Amino acid sequence: MAEQLQNDQVNSKTDKGIITYSQYGFRSAQKSQSQPAAIDGYLDNVYDHFLEEQKLDEQGLKDRISKLKAELQSEKTKKNDSNAEISSLKSFKDDKEKQIEELELEKIDIKNGDGEVGDTSSFVIGAFITLLLTMYLFVFYSSSGYSAFYGIKQGSMGFINPNVFTDALNKGGGVIALIILFPVIFLAMGFYIHVSIESNKILKAENKRSKYGIISSLLLITLIADVFIGYKISQGVHVNEFNAGLTNETWKFNMIFSDINFYLVLVLGFVVYVVWGFLLNFVLSHTYLKTESEQVKLMVENLNSKIGDKRKELAEIISKINKFESDIITCESKIEEKQKDIIGYENGVIPVNISSLKGSIGEFMGGWQNYTNNNFYTDSALPLVENAIKAQNVWLTNKTQNLNYDN
Repeated sequence: MAEQLQNDQVNSKTDKGIITYSQYGFRSAQKSQSQPAAIDGYLDNVYDHFLEEQKLDEQGLKDRISKLKAELQSEKTKKNDSNAEISSLKSFKDDKEKQIEELELEKIDIKNGDGEVGDTSSFVIGAFITLLLTMYLFVFYSSSGYSAFYGIKQGSMGFINPNVFTDALNKGGGVIALIILFPVIFLAMGFYIHVSIESNKILKAENKRSKYGIISSLLLITLIADVFIGYKISQGVHVNEFNAGLTNETWKFNMIFSDINFYLVLVLGFVVYVVWGFLLNFVLSHTYLKTESEQVKLMVENLNSKIGDKRKELAEIISKINKFESDIITCESKIEEKQKDIIGYENGVIPVNISSLKGSIGEFMGGWQNYTNNNFYTDSALPLVENAIKAQNVWLTNKTQNLNYDN
């Protein structure tokens, strides 16, 4: 928008008329032949006219003061809200720091050996039952295996042979070795089930799909072995009864479905074996059996994870506090400026809008440079323009040092 400049100002000798700041710069350079020493006087003229343009009528003055007061109240409200947020966040900050301190102390206690390693009573009971079941399965598979391989002794109770080791010893060292090592096959498969369960725990922790193929295969193999053992024992018991004249029927395969010995082998063998397998996993995976360093490592890692989360939350709180504190500083600066502006308007001292002033000066300098560049050779125009810009910067710096301005 064109700005108006009356040419009867000091240092201006042009004919009277209405010109823009750019035109005034052009004519000023023409009259002074672009001498940088003359630029201060012309800039003073620009500044005086700029002040005239900033003046408001009575209603405009009242509207400006009302607007500034509304903005002042808005900044005060923002400041109060920010102070309230800071107060609340500092309370949260203290709580987080206390929680972190407690976790750090807990970590120190663990490293000093005061940490809890889990439910010891459940481990002791589980370990005791697992040990007894291990001994039971050893005796069960030794007795049932001997009966399946070498037949049922006349008068025996079936798969339970109280003299199994004596009878095996009488048959030679190979038989006793077989009877002792045969249960180890089932115990080894049970241990491998534990290993597979632990592997699945690791896969689950890594959000990977669990694998149950090995566990299912081992349980199926054990079930098939127990079915064969049960069948051989049922057959042997029936043959003994037939030889003793207790029954007249010869052995048929379908008799196993009505023979109690077959089902006893499955219940007292396979079912107990499955229970023992899960108890073995519980005992061997319990933290009580881990080495001290592993216990400490697991608990410290867990605490470090918690501390890391708390520190992240604390950093977010501190970041918010810093933001609100920065907002308060900005609000205080704006409050101070607007209070000065209000006082200035109320007392007839019009604050100067620095950005608008710089824009007007820029228009003037554009006209000045336009004349200089088009009316002098390049070798002469460049230093004249550079020196004019330096003089303009010095003038503007000096002028704005003590001015009140309106944002």
